[in-house]
Order: sequence, then C-alpha cells, then structure tokens
Amino acid sequence: MGDLELIERFKTDPEAAYLELLERYTPILLRMIRCFMKDVDEVMEVYAGVCERLCANHYQALRRLRNDGELTPWLSVVVANACRDRFRKNRASSVPQSVITQLTEREKLVFKYHYQEHLPHEDIAEIISRRHRVPITALEIVRAIAKINDLLSTRKRWLLLAALSANRPNLSIDEMQESGYQLSVEDDFDSFDETMHHRQLVEQLNDALSQLDTDDQLLLLLRFEHNRSAPQIAKIMGFDNHKYVYTRLRTIVKRLRRLMGID
Repeated sequence: MGDLELIERFKTDPEAAYLELLERYTPILLRMIRCFMKDVDEVMEVYAGVCERLCANHYQALRRLRNDGELTPWLSVVVANACRDRFRKNRASSVPQSVITQLTEREKLVFKYHYQEHLPHEDIAEIISRRHRVPITALEIVRAIAKINDLLSTRKRWLLLAALSANRPNLSIDEMQESGYQLSVEDDFDSFDETMHHRQLVEQLNDALSQLDTDDQLLLLLRFEHNRSAPQIAKIMGFDNHKYVYTRLRTIVKRLRRLMGID
C-alpha cells in the first residue's frame, strides 16, 4: 500500500489506516524527533504526543489530509509542532501523584517553585517564607529537591531494577509476573523503595545507564518503561530480526550488572 492509498483509506477505515501508518512510519517519526530531542525519555514523550495528535477527534487531521501522495512532509510538521510544545511544557513540569503524596507541605511548595516556576533557590526560600509564612532554609530546599528527584527516579526505574535483580532481560510484563514479580508500581512502590536502601541502587543504575549509548538507552526505555514487545522494538529501531532484540537486551543487562557490581 502506497501513501496515496493509505491517505484514501483514512476516509473509509481510519482505525486500520492509523495502525498501518504507525507500522510504517514509527521508525521515521522517532528519527525526526531525535533531531530535536536528545534525551531518550523526551523522545518517547514526544512520540506519545504525536500519536495523540494523530488520534485526536477520531483521526480528524488524518481524515482531512489532502491526497498529494506523500505523508513524510506532513508528518515532519506534526513532529516539529509536538517538539515545540514539549519544550514549552518542560517549563511547567509535573510529577506523579504517587510521589506528591510522599512530600510534606514544605516540600510541595519547593516542588511548585523549583519544578514548575523554575525559580532560583534564594528566591524560593524568600517566597515560601513571605507568601506562605513557612520558614525554610536553603539547605532544606536542596534536600527537598534531592528527595523529589530520588522518588521520581526510583518509580521510573522499577521494572528495570526488577529485571536486573532477576538477571534476565524479560520481554513482557506477563513473563515477569510468571517468574514471581509483582509489577504494580503503585502498590509495591513503598516496599520496593525500602528494600532499595533509600534509593542507593537506583542512583547506581542511573549512573550505569548514563554510560550506555543512546540506542541502548532507547531499547531499554522501549522495553521496560513502555512495555514494547521484541517485534515492536525491532521495527521501531530498524533491526532486521526481532531475535536480535533478545540478544541485545541480554548484552545490555549484563553490562549494567557489571557497571553496578551486581553478582
């Protein structure tokens, strides 16, 4: 099916056409996004945003697309707009509610002014003390920011840490559950955080991840944080054979274990 036929299909069967579009263009979309965003997390956030735009109002934009024979130029505009919006949203960061509930009222104020309004530390202390009448020192602000960062990092890396502990790069949540791991992050977050000895292992993991190249980071992100299957990962990353994903994951996990000193 060429682009002309695919564009026409959006008028009669938009859902099937959308799946075909993702099947064909996801690798191209990711390459486009990576021209703007260097962090693999940001790449996947923008990719999710692009998909939301394409699906909006029952694929309205795609159904109204002019049949000029090419999708790539049009998709490049969608990607550019999504990246622009992402840059804007980065100025107003958000945090999972499961993390918010673990913060004190003082720490929630630090989050508001540091993460959402991007104020310098010295201004944060003055505003919280004056506007909210809550005394706070610069050291308390630094500690609050460190705590929030650690909570976010722990929650985000839960699945990968479980796989490292098992010494096997599982390729589906079902497989992990069958091996005895309970993967409800919301339910198990507190107990898991405690067993990680105040997030020291997460810090080691983040240090180890930073030593991987971007393709290996993206592969881990697709598997452990977006739960993509091996065939899906192979298609997205342009591998010829999905079996290579298994081999590559084992290699990456072994390297992470060495970097973290896990026997």
